[in-house]
Amino acid sequence: MNNKDLKIMIIGSSGVGKTSFVQRYTKGVFSNDYKATVISDFGFKIYNYNEDIYRVGLWDIGGQDKSDSMAKIFAKDCHGCIVITDLSINEKPETILNWKEIINAESKFIDNESIPFILIGSKIDLIEGEEKINIAENRAKEICQKYGFLNYFLTSAKENINVEESMKYLIEYIINKINNFCKSNGLEFGQKRKDSMFLHKEKHFKRKKGISKCC
Repeated sequence: MNNKDLKIMIIGSSGVGKTSFVQRYTKGVFSNDYKATVISDFGFKIYNYNEDIYRVGLWDIGGQDKSDSMAKIFAKDCHGCIVITDLSINEKPETILNWKEIINAESKFIDNESIPFILIGSKIDLIEGEEKINIAENRAKEICQKYGFLNYFLTSAKENINVEESMKYLIEYIINKINNFCKSNGLEFGQKRKDSMFLHKEKHFKRKKGISKCC
C-alpha cells in the first residue's frame, strides 16, 4: 500500500461558497460565519482507492480580482481543478470561463491536455421550486459542455448535497488518468514532486535515467 499526494484547486468568484465546500468535504461541517478568503486556504483529506491511500490537498483560492496572480502561483503542479459558481445569483459564463483559463494556462497534463476540470453549481438549497432548479441545471450543463468541463454537479454545502459525489468523481478520474499514463510510459505513481507529470506550461517532460516515479 502506497501513500500518494493529489493537489486540487478550488476557484471561483468571491462569495460563491468555496470555503464552505472545502470545510464540508474535509471536516463534515458547515457554518454561516465563514469570512472571505483573502489569499488562500487549505483543506486536507485521506482518500482510499484500490488499496492505495491518497492524501488529497484542496487549495481554496480567494475570489477577489487581485487573487488572479495568486491563483496562477498556486496552480503549479495541480492535478485537477474545481470551478464553483453560485447558482442563486446567475453568474456570467464569462466570469466562470476566466477562472478556468487562469488555471489552464499554468498547469497542463504531460500530454498537453488540460488538467481535469469540473463545474460546481453551489447553493442549490437557495433555489426554490423544481422549475427553477431545472433551469439552473440546464444552465450548468450548457456551461459545462461549451467550455470543456468534464462534468457538473449541483451542490449544497449546507445540506450536504453532492459534495462527496463530486469529489469522488474528480479524484477517481485523476487517479485513473495518472495510472493509465504511468502504465503506458513505464512509470510508477510516486510521491516525488520533482518527478511530477503535471508541469508548468514552460516546462517539458524528460525522464531522467534511473527515475521511475512521477506525480
